Amino acid sequence: MKAIIFALMLLAATADANVQASPRQSLPPGDKPPPTRFERIATVGTAEDFDDAAYVIVCDSITNSVNDRGISYIDGYILYKVLTEQGCRDLSVITWGYEPLSSYVEILAVNVIRDTTAIPVPVENVLDLPAPQSAIYWGDRIKILQLPHLQVGDGIEVQMYRKGYSYALLDSEIEPDDERYIPPMPGQYFDVVHFQANVPIVRKIYLLQLPANKRLHSQIYNGPMYSSTSYLADTTTYAWWIEGAPAWHRPRYGLGTSDAITKVVLATVESWEAKSAWFFEVNEGQFAVTDAIQSKVDEILAGAGVADGTEEEKAFELVHWVAQNIRYSGQTMGEGEGYTLHSGAMILEQRSGVCKDIAGMLITMMRAAGMDSYGAMTMAGSRIEEIPADQFNHCVVALKKDDGGFVMYDPTWVGNYRDIWSKYECEQHYLIGTPQGEPLNQIAYSPPEESSLRLNNTGTLLPDGTFEGTLELRGEGVMDSRLRGMLTRTRLPELTNSLARLLHPISDRVELTGYEHGDLFDFSNGMWWKIKYRIPEYALMVNDNYEFKSPMMVLTTKGERLFSPAAFDWSEKREDAVFFWSAELFDGRETIKLPKGYRVTAPKVSKEIDETYAYFRGESKMTGKELVITQRVETRRRQVPPDGYGGLRRAMKEAQEYGGTLFRAEKGGAK
Repeated sequence: MKAIIFALMLLAATADANVQASPRQSLPPGDKPPPTRFERIATVGTAEDFDDAAYVIVCDSITNSVNDRGISYIDGYILYKVLTEQGCRDLSVITWGYEPLSSYVEILAVNVIRDTTAIPVPVENVLDLPAPQSAIYWGDRIKILQLPHLQVGDGIEVQMYRKGYSYALLDSEIEPDDERYIPPMPGQYFDVVHFQANVPIVRKIYLLQLPANKRLHSQIYNGPMYSSTSYLADTTTYAWWIEGAPAWHRPRYGLGTSDAITKVVLATVESWEAKSAWFFEVNEGQFAVTDAIQSKVDEILAGAGVADGTEEEKAFELVHWVAQNIRYSGQTMGEGEGYTLHSGAMILEQRSGVCKDIAGMLITMMRAAGMDSYGAMTMAGSRIEEIPADQFNHCVVALKKDDGGFVMYDPTWVGNYRDIWSKYECEQHYLIGTPQGEPLNQIAYSPPEESSLRLNNTGTLLPDGTFEGTLELRGEGVMDSRLRGMLTRTRLPELTNSLARLLHPISDRVELTGYEHGDLFDFSNGMWWKIKYRIPEYALMVNDNYEFKSPMMVLTTKGERLFSPAAFDWSEKREDAVFFWSAELFDGRETIKLPKGYRVTAPKVSKEIDETYAYFRGESKMTGKELVITQRVETRRRQVPPDGYGGLRRAMKEAQEYGGTLFRAEKGGAK
């Protein structure tokens, strides 16, 4: 009981919205009454106290009451303080996003706090508008309120009410009007509550009230936090709060928000197996094979010559047909949108959908081909914590094999990509929906060799210093996707200029003289490019000798389009983890034919940096009349922990230092 009293007192201290300061009662010596909203704004500090932040969240309090059906009724209060002119602009319009099929939002009161005055902002001026949408058109809406002209030092307080449920793919006593707010898993509650933002937070509290018969899984991640639990006859109240949370901004190569900031993961769902069985049950009716679908599957397999092929061959052709023919554009199906896969018949007709619908199309086609396929959920770019909450943002496909194991397919991410599962998604967690229920699983590690870029640059240094070369690129894994992307992400009339920009880090005088490439839609082989170019005055004549850098190494360490880690300026110290999406290998060889009678004196060999998470080795030598340069750069994990950062930086810095090597070719140089 003491815990709940303390939590509620803390909430009252943070959420004194619309309550004017009352006469102070006599208190024992040393005790102070809770500060009013005016005192909070006055004493919280200035921009200098918050690293020049534009504004600060003084307090953010949420009380979420969940009933037996799993519907959340949320009372929210937030108090901001404007710290700079930029903050005046940032807070001049306040917005609240919501998804009408799953939630309801009402703005109860908004006040501008100026000195000791609360200036009401008429909430009848709130506009309810369609939210900006791109690629996913599910009818999201946004409420907007224009505030009066703000001044530095102003406070803004907002009271709001929300009801509904949270579901990641939506990113959002039962009264009859509340029936539509019952969550996808009736009676269950799950959420991920973040306790950091892109501005500092002085204080945030989250109170969760559950019926006494509901059991809760909960876990705090990524930082310290206060918490309490208390009980009444019919209610259990949980509280989590934090004080002095710094602003968080994702750095280059940083972890995703969910993996980095302080959060609480909550769920009443019994287990991952229970969630798996629910996902199967709610979607199993969507995979009916129609005559049109069966005909299309037969056509695809016959056209590829695998009608009598192995299951692996058939699945390969089907995943790539779906990836290339179902465009990413989500249309709403109304009730059930966000967690129910659209039917295969609908997707074949519309030829469009989001990840769950594209996955549903492949599941249906695999079943038409006699395969035992299922839907699965994953979290692209972030980990899934052990609490069985909804932590998914992506839908994929699982093909069950005769031995009871599964092979994973992702038709959304392998468009213009030769694999069946993107190497960008290795080491991700996933949950397959099956009748008996599955545990949470994880994709295996993929070594750098499976995402390799093999570069071969051959060229001639002419007597006038011009360099004429041919650059050959061959890719596997994510590098295959990157090379195909050089075509798919560029309009054909602009391709020549795009390739010239690719080579521009070598020299701003580079001239493209021709190019060839592999078949974009040949997924049986890795993608390749052959690019011919020339660079006038590339080598500098010094005392009748030539001085120049390796075009290959300059491209590696100055151009970000092929292998960006080697081109990034890594700071001396870094406290957070590094996230690359995939382990990668850049393996290069360069052969430069020198003018007659010239040799490079003292070809340089780099240090070999062989660290846990990265590798570099560079070497050069004269072979007859040619200078041969080789280099190998690796990033060995998609995520590098803070204690591995030093080794990663050493490898990349050595690559950059070697890439800056100035070679000197002397006439009749030492042999």
